[in-house]
Amino acid sequence: MSTTNLPGSFSMVPRGNIREVVVQRILTAVIRGEFPVGHRMVIQSLAEQFGVSATPVREALVELASIGIVENLPNRGAVMREFGVTQIREIYQLRRILEVEAVRTACGKIESRFLAELSDEFVSISNEKRNSNWSQKAMSLDIRLHSLIAAHCGSTRLQDELLRYNTLVQAIREVVDNESQAQEIALSDHQEIIRALQANDCEKAAQEMEQHIRKTANLVETLTREKSQKE
Repeated sequence: MSTTNLPGSFSMVPRGNIREVVVQRILTAVIRGEFPVGHRMVIQSLAEQFGVSATPVREALVELASIGIVENLPNRGAVMREFGVTQIREIYQLRRILEVEAVRTACGKIESRFLAELSDEFVSISNEKRNSNWSQKAMSLDIRLHSLIAAHCGSTRLQDELLRYNTLVQAIREVVDNESQAQEIALSDHQEIIRALQANDCEKAAQEMEQHIRKTANLVETLTREKSQKE
């Protein structure tokens, strides 16, 4: 198995939630193909590269193992698993199952004022000029809606799983580097989900969420293939 040097694109991790940042940095490198299959993820080397202690790196690798990015082998530690279009398809399949269940169980539990506020913000941003800040603002609204649904799904375990997969999905979309296109598609989807939640139509909300995740998955898969063909 390979124990080559770490990608040079890594930079020092800022203070804050160090484990989450380390997870995101490793995910980004994985999606960019900077770690070959079988690469040993040496904790001390990663810690030195990031400028952090071994603890958040070890915790990050445990989290990455839980979503199938690395594999923990006896006496060898964490090693990279294969990652490509097939794995992305599987990730979105699982995310769709989680998100649909979350929106169905959260339906009727979210305060109307929160939904109304988000609805107004989605309408507002849909009318804004598309500039360098627009995509990030749209992404922020996207995260707020999914986080609001997760927080009201009634299951701590489901909420934790959603957080793990959403972290992975955000890293994928960042590397695909087509946030604006993804957000354009998501705008109307999110508004339909909110309308269904406001009407307490749980099955409609679930259907809209399922369609939304499917469309996003298809877009990301297409863009990933295009990116691979160019490299």
